Amino acid sequence: MKFSWKICVSVLAFSLLIVGIGGYALLSALFQSSFQREVKSAADENRMLQYSFAAYWTTTVQDRSSGFPETDVRRAAQAMQEGMSGTELRFQLYNQEGRELYDSGAEEILRDSQREALFSAASGETGARMMVRTGEGFGLATVSTVLMEDGTLLYLETDRDVTALFADRESQYGIYRRWMAGLLLLQGLGCYLIAVWLLRPLGRLSRASRRIAGGNLEVRAKVETGDEIGQLAEDFNHMADNLEKQFKELEDAARRQEDFIGSFAHELKTPLTSMIGYADMLRTREMDEEERFTAANYIFREGKRLEALSFKLLDLMVIRHGVLQKRSVNARWLAEEIQGVLKPALEKAGIALQVLVEEKQILVEPDLMKTVLLNLMDNGRKAMEDGGRMYLLGRTEQQGFSFYVQDTGKGMPEEELSRITEAFYMVDKSRARRQGGAGLGLSICAEIVKKHGGDLSFQSIQGKGTLARVWLPS
Repeated sequence: MKFSWKICVSVLAFSLLIVGIGGYALLSALFQSSFQREVKSAADENRMLQYSFAAYWTTTVQDRSSGFPETDVRRAAQAMQEGMSGTELRFQLYNQEGRELYDSGAEEILRDSQREALFSAASGETGARMMVRTGEGFGLATVSTVLMEDGTLLYLETDRDVTALFADRESQYGIYRRWMAGLLLLQGLGCYLIAVWLLRPLGRLSRASRRIAGGNLEVRAKVETGDEIGQLAEDFNHMADNLEKQFKELEDAARRQEDFIGSFAHELKTPLTSMIGYADMLRTREMDEEERFTAANYIFREGKRLEALSFKLLDLMVIRHGVLQKRSVNARWLAEEIQGVLKPALEKAGIALQVLVEEKQILVEPDLMKTVLLNLMDNGRKAMEDGGRMYLLGRTEQQGFSFYVQDTGKGMPEEELSRITEAFYMVDKSRARRQGGAGLGLSICAEIVKKHGGDLSFQSIQGKGTLARVWLPS
């Protein structure tokens, strides 16, 4: 069942329950009020007849020496009936034993057992009444006692037809049910239209989710309201944004993995091909001493390059999964150590180095941080084949400490900057291989800085140089 139908059925069921119970309770209360008025009217009529009989007895029967013979009772009752000839009041008189003494023409609505129960309940000064069903109608019987002067007790019964009262109640119930059916029909139609209108955003949200499931990650739900459904649409769009971002990251990771495998295979294939070729020459050809030395030396150099490559890959894995042993060192001391290591190579390449680093205690793993700065500065040296200037700067900033390595070398295209920390990625592959590089240095640097909780970033302009920044948290 659709959600809109569920809403309609639920609202209709609730309305039917509440309005139905309330309506029937109201009609019942109105009926009870009308019935009580009928009961009061019947009691008033019975009481009036009771007083009237006493008055007619006084004026009709003069001789009381013989007690209250039944003929005198009938005579007084007859006189009272004649005096009420213009009314529709009917009554019956019974003696103390329950035998009928006079009947003014009232319709019998009580059985003998019911009458006896009423006479028993009306003993004394209290009256009694009973509601009875008469065929297809209803009647209200009221009994009161008339106490004569000698203590004789008479029972005065009056009957009142209340069939119309019950008929009105059934008619009101019927009208109410018809009105309820019509109103529920209109309410159901209105509720369905409102539910469809309110749930339109959910339909659009469902269609958007199916399109995303089909591969279109750029789809977004339209936010039209500020209610819970609008909030749901905003949350859905936020989820879609994160999903698209993560999907792109997975695509980038898959691409990097493919590039890594391809580059690694290439890095192995080139030296192995040469090594196999020279080894085959040594195995199958007669060579003089110099040729054998040249072939063996080439095999040795390429083997050492593969060994260095394997060590760098091992270092990369160790850094990624290892635990750093940090300690507090002076940033200027660290810079001076690096300056001492690189000074001969830089002077030989015709590169002037300037070091400006603040006196600041930083929490690092010293050997690994030296590796980072040495790699960055060595890359700068390789980019300045014709000499130039290099700067190593260090200062406190952004709740941490930053090292800057700047060179005046060849620089890099801006689109290459996002990939230079990928394993085996080289901007200028021929120059890198000529200088003994494998494309792993910056990958190792990035992992070391990441392990320190810092950030490694680059800025570069082709023909002017590159600026590398290492930010470390306090």
